Amino acid sequence: MNRIIALDFDGVICDGMAEYFHSSRLTYEIIWEKKLEDLAYSQEVFQYLRPTIETGWEMPLIFRAMDMEKNKIKLFNQWSYFVDEILKKDCLMKELIAQQLDKVRENDINNNLDKWLNLHRFYPHIIDRIKDFINETYKIYIITTKEGKFAKQILINGGINVDKIIFWGKEQKRKKYESLQLIVNQENVKPTDICFIEDRLEALERVNQQEDLVGVKLFLASWGYNTEETRASVTSKSSIKLLSLTDFTKGDMVNLFS
Repeated sequence: MNRIIALDFDGVICDGMAEYFHSSRLTYEIIWEKKLEDLAYSQEVFQYLRPTIETGWEMPLIFRAMDMEKNKIKLFNQWSYFVDEILKKDCLMKELIAQQLDKVRENDINNNLDKWLNLHRFYPHIIDRIKDFINETYKIYIITTKEGKFAKQILINGGINVDKIIFWGKEQKRKKYESLQLIVNQENVKPTDICFIEDRLEALERVNQQEDLVGVKLFLASWGYNTEETRASVTSKSSIKLLSLTDFTKGDMVNLFS
């Protein structure tokens, strides 16, 4: 069977909301040299804004944005504006923020590994499904904006044989559609042989815009970091399909390729 399962990590395999908040808060406190005060409110806003985040380096900016604007709906609707304003006003580069966030994570992994791992939880039955993929000889790619080594460490803790999985994280410096294009070329498969499951509609839409990726089976993970409005926008006429956790973990994978 020459079929590829391509999976996003955060919001598809793993719910790392607690870890995002923990690592992003520490990064914010280091860069802006300011302690977070109202923890409960910050957690509420952080979780509310998470679906707007495209890549991880933006997450510490949530706390800085709350210094500038208390209305979380305005922050959600104008997130790109606030990101640009923070970078410009505070004379920061996204690379610096990303590096600091990675340092925070690496420090926890090196010194508090059990605590760091316990901040993540796998969605129900996901681990069993990944093991099924391995046993059924599907080739598995995990394409994530997280550092690939972090995703690998979390799956090792879940009892997965990661030797059977290819991890492409942010270190690859590629858009997700570019990774799928590379899979087509390297694996010598047709786009119709690839199933891509992702919780960000924007990422799926970018794949859908590539002429050389027409036929890739695209699924929006309804259990991930997206909103009810986003899920409602995926209609039966769309080439992007809405996928429930039950259908993914309990259903016949052959149906996803049909």
